[in-house]
Amino acid sequence: MGGWAGPARAAIALCVAGGLTLVVRDGVATALGQDDPARAAALAPSDARIALQAARARIDAGVAPGDPAVRRLVDRVLARDVTLPAAVELRALRAEAEGDKTRAATLFSLSDRISRRSLGTRVWLIQKAVDTGDVAGALRDFDIALRTSAAAPPIMFPVLTNAASDPALVGPIARLLDRPSDWRAMFLHYAVVERHAPSGVADLVLSIRDRSWVKREGVDRSLVEELAAHGAFVEARRVHDAFNPAAKGWVADPDFSRPGQTYPFGWRLVETGEIGATRGVVAGRSVLAYQALSGAGGPVATQVLTLPKGAYRLAVRAAATDAAASPYWTLTCAEARGPQLLQLDQPREAGATGATDFTVPEGCLGQQLALHLRGADAPSQSGAVASVSVSGR
Repeated sequence: MGGWAGPARAAIALCVAGGLTLVVRDGVATALGQDDPARAAALAPSDARIALQAARARIDAGVAPGDPAVRRLVDRVLARDVTLPAAVELRALRAEAEGDKTRAATLFSLSDRISRRSLGTRVWLIQKAVDTGDVAGALRDFDIALRTSAAAPPIMFPVLTNAASDPALVGPIARLLDRPSDWRAMFLHYAVVERHAPSGVADLVLSIRDRSWVKREGVDRSLVEELAAHGAFVEARRVHDAFNPAAKGWVADPDFSRPGQTYPFGWRLVETGEIGATRGVVAGRSVLAYQALSGAGGPVATQVLTLPKGAYRLAVRAAATDAAASPYWTLTCAEARGPQLLQLDQPREAGATGATDFTVPEGCLGQQLALHLRGADAPSQSGAVASVSVSGR
């Protein structure tokens, strides 16, 4: 198994530098909070129950593991109980700060033997595995930390997300996510929704073998939405098609009979009270029914296409209409301020068809197909679309 690439190694180094001292310090404070609140405050100023203003100021200024007051506290704790992992870890940090890496390793190993639930020790073991190129060992300790410590996700999730940018790590992380756990769904929500699916996350989700679980959790849909929202239309289509049956033709749900196909690669229907579009039935066939009150107009149905560069034809067929209705279709390159590629009036007679040719230019990787209603003076307007399709030419 390959080693950790530079970005992944740097991310974990930052995790250790910022996270290890924090979790060790807070662990000692928690253990001492009940019988020695003043000293606990010096180690965890964020705990309002035990914090003293002066102690908070010292810690906020950055108390080092070798600080004499902290040293005395740790020595006192270990004199009373040598099995307290947080105190062992703090002494290990002190040894490391003094350059005694052998003693630090011995103390962290002792802490690991005492308890697997100590987050500080897990973080140190992860860094050790990274330094030696032991991907499997590092991920094993990630898993242990996330299963045993509620404080682990804020430290571990950013590191795992950044590590996924290394193609060599996508497979090992995906195998870790294939193991049932309480944290894997939370991690994917973080990586996809909170971090907006940065580089490597799509490949990570696609590499998870348990795709039924991915779909049950809605991870695939959230990922598609995030990618499309940030203009990664080709990547979004790749993820969508991996988790859904391949659509026939360029337009998803062309006859409006499959409500399970949702935006972006399916219809987003608008209903505002003044204008709206809904699926309905005319003469026993599914249709897209639209309506608007007097003077109201705007887009009522949209979906994203991913047509490659080339020449195409858009064709639409009406199911029903009234004289007041004058809807029209547009296709626009979906990036910000993208050019409009076509405008086509919806046919006015039931059963009538309309069509227009258009060309997708270079760089237009996603296209927004939309049905618009024009504002009219009539009390209301309504009608129905039987189908819409795109074909190459």
